[in-house]
Amino acid sequence: MRRTTAAILLLLAGLPWHGTAQASGDFGCYPTWALTHHDLTGCDDMAMLSPGNDTRVNLMLLMMALRGKSSATAPDTDQTPALVDWATFGARFVPPPADSGDNGDSYAEGQGSRCLSDGAGTTAFQDAITAATAVPDAERTLLIDARRHLSPTCTGPSGGADGVTKAAGEVQSPLGKSFAAYLQGAQAFYDGDYDAAKSSFTSLGSADQPWLAETAHYMLARVEVNRAQVDAFDEYGTLKEGDAIDPKVIDGAEAALQAYLQAYPQGQYAASARGLLRRVYWIGGRTDKLAATYAPLLSADPTERGLNDVDLANEIDNKLLGDLKPQATTDPTLLAVVDLLHMRTADNEGDAGCCQPMPRTDLDAQKPSFASNPALFEFLQAAHAFYVENKPDEVVKLIPEAKPEQAFDALTFSRQMLRGMAMEALKDPMARDHWMAMLPGAVQPYQHPALELAIAYHDERDHALDRVFASDSLVKNQTLREILLRNVADAKLLRRQATDQSLPQHERDTALFTLLYKEVSRGHYADFGKDLGLVPANAPTQNDNSDYDPTVPWPLPALGIFGATDNLGDYDCPLLKETAARLARNAHNSKAQLCLADFLRANDFDQFVLDEQPEARELGGTPSLFAGAPYSRLTVYRALIASAQTPAADKAYALYRAVNCYAPSGNNSCGGEDVPGAQRKAWFNQLKRDYPSSPWAKDLKYYW
Repeated sequence: MRRTTAAILLLLAGLPWHGTAQASGDFGCYPTWALTHHDLTGCDDMAMLSPGNDTRVNLMLLMMALRGKSSATAPDTDQTPALVDWATFGARFVPPPADSGDNGDSYAEGQGSRCLSDGAGTTAFQDAITAATAVPDAERTLLIDARRHLSPTCTGPSGGADGVTKAAGEVQSPLGKSFAAYLQGAQAFYDGDYDAAKSSFTSLGSADQPWLAETAHYMLARVEVNRAQVDAFDEYGTLKEGDAIDPKVIDGAEAALQAYLQAYPQGQYAASARGLLRRVYWIGGRTDKLAATYAPLLSADPTERGLNDVDLANEIDNKLLGDLKPQATTDPTLLAVVDLLHMRTADNEGDAGCCQPMPRTDLDAQKPSFASNPALFEFLQAAHAFYVENKPDEVVKLIPEAKPEQAFDALTFSRQMLRGMAMEALKDPMARDHWMAMLPGAVQPYQHPALELAIAYHDERDHALDRVFASDSLVKNQTLREILLRNVADAKLLRRQATDQSLPQHERDTALFTLLYKEVSRGHYADFGKDLGLVPANAPTQNDNSDYDPTVPWPLPALGIFGATDNLGDYDCPLLKETAARLARNAHNSKAQLCLADFLRANDFDQFVLDEQPEARELGGTPSLFAGAPYSRLTVYRALIASAQTPAADKAYALYRAVNCYAPSGNNSCGGEDVPGAQRKAWFNQLKRDYPSSPWAKDLKYYW
């Protein structure tokens, strides 16, 4: 569906756009306010497991379900949306870091270069040697100064190398020499001389100082990891495919990391070493080992694994899911995420055939892997029946009703949401009761908003909008309410909401704007004249975009526009209220019809959002209850051109505007049924022939 007012295009032009990964999406856009989502958009992530979710959202939901608790940092509010993007979802559970730059552990996660550890290494070295009383003060000062001035770039020789050489030559104490050897190994490591680094760190394996012994052991592993990365990436930093890396090099890096972890299972670098081990498996294309490494992390507490849920989900998505085949893992959580990914189908006709969802037989063959979590497998079977096979009756058989007092974890909530969606598809009269019964258990983030969407969606299709807008309505979310007001509400409901002082100002303004626009554009001219009095005398005529709210879709122009004294068009027209009054007296008044059309043209109302219903599957997608058809300037012009009663001046202007509907692109910008180029040419010739002295004939140079 198109939504194309100038204001909206300007707003959308400012939204960020990022490339999408194979399994996930990150880009700015508005949600599709539907209850079911078969395919990824990046904006429609819900609190339930779904093929349409970003895979990272599904991962986080399952991780929290495994732990039996949510890690949310804040409760929902009345305006918490039911549909969000990945960044918004993740931030509810793990706040983004204050410093968005690389951190000291990024090399373990696969970002940046080995030089990222330089700062932390300097501090650790200084702390260790400060505590080493066996090193004389003068040597300690010399060694600390050498480390501080070591300035590696990882693209050439390090700065400060002379200081390292000087320290190595002047230090005489046995422990001081060991620290100097470490500095030489660090310099060689950062300079990419891995053989020299290995030699230095190997010599420290039996060091008496604990920090030196452990750190040297760890650095031996990092040497092999970086050796494995030498030819792993192309000039754009993308991991090469195929046989770019010698398997023996990968074996060496894996062995070195495993050796460190075996010697120091709880060591100070253990979390980093495990991250590097995952990186080695990724670089080496060892998907089965990578999956096996991730599996135990999924249920672990983030504080224990040293990696929060968002970072782990990002890492798994980037390094595993795009290449993970079901045969490469038996972990039920990873399988579930991959299965949901492979259930995606196209929502839009233009995308038909883009996807080939997994066959049910492939899913059923995985049953042994879900022996520890049969409820998850049952959900996947039901999801396949719903999203792929279009068998909602099978869903209600597979998923029984849950106890209403139960507090839902992510999996139980997903099961009950899917059951409710199947009931809606079956037009089950008990569907609303199902949604209402779920409300007490919807305590985790985004669950209650999802149920508000479900209830609003049901009531719209049950022709019961009054329930949504009743004083005791459970649908509090402003976006959901305003979608229904804009697209479905009749004049009576809009007028009621516009005058209810207990409602938020934005909802009242939305209702009044929708009422006035639809009245004047759908022929309710007398009602428009009466309701125009509801607009405050000081209502602004232009929007203040400084307080633009991205959670409210398709912002409407300022309410005062209907009483504005400017932007009335080019046909010497009076105020809009006077034009409406003339049309109320005579709806066929050609000058008044042209003035209304000019007002709407001058204020960018062509193909306005209030004239276009959402798709049938979306909230607001049922036929509007407001009497009258959407407005089209071209339809008005054509009728005036065809009528023998249209005065000459008005017909000339109608011809001029009808031709200009196609300027300059040749596409119709005025709405209504298109006309061929031959008709536009005929209108152009008629204007030039019949009204040559009119200013409109003189102004029009082309037809399009």
